Amino acid sequence: DISVLLLIDLSQSLNETLPGSGQTILDTAREAVALLGWAIDQLDDACAIAGFHSNTRHEVRYHHIKGFSEPWEDPVKARLAAVEAGWSTRMGAAIRHARQMLSARKSEKRILLVLTDGEPADIDVADPQYLIADTKKAVAELSTAGVTTFCLSLDPKADAYVGDIFGRNWRVLDRIERLPMVYLNLTR
Repeated sequence: DISVLLLIDLSQSLNETLPGSGQTILDTAREAVALLGWAIDQLDDACAIAGFHSNTRHEVRYHHIKGFSEPWEDPVKARLAAVEAGWSTRMGAAIRHARQMLSARKSEKRILLVLTDGEPADIDVADPQYLIADTKKAVAELSTAGVTTFCLSLDPKADAYVGDIFGRNWRVLDRIERLPMVYLNLTR
């Protein structure tokens, strides 16, 4: 009895090309989310998918891709394929919104999986530690509400900050093929 919300960072940096692949980080993120969405659907667990990006604290956008009651079918796949990257990564605000969605679920386990390619940042914040601390606080708020938060990072430099935010609940993904194993380990 699990509810999983996949929260995708849709910041501008996802438009960058992965070295040696010709594929953007956004393309990789879409593949990762499609694989996770399919795997969760195969396990008959409730899954929602959303994306986020920001343009200062006054404009944090939270994009609906799949609701908990929607089946993993063509309309959801089309919304996932249509997401575009832009702006910044004000992660704490998006995590707090996800908390509202997950808190309404009556599942035994509620999990927020955050897929990102970098640390929290926004154009109106000069001190990067501010948004790291804000995101850490948002993760703690979810924990208090009974929601487990786990970060899947595509950033090879994530070791420098992601542990401060998510504690031990994170992995740096260097190969997409490892994703289902990460999900299965979470559900044990």
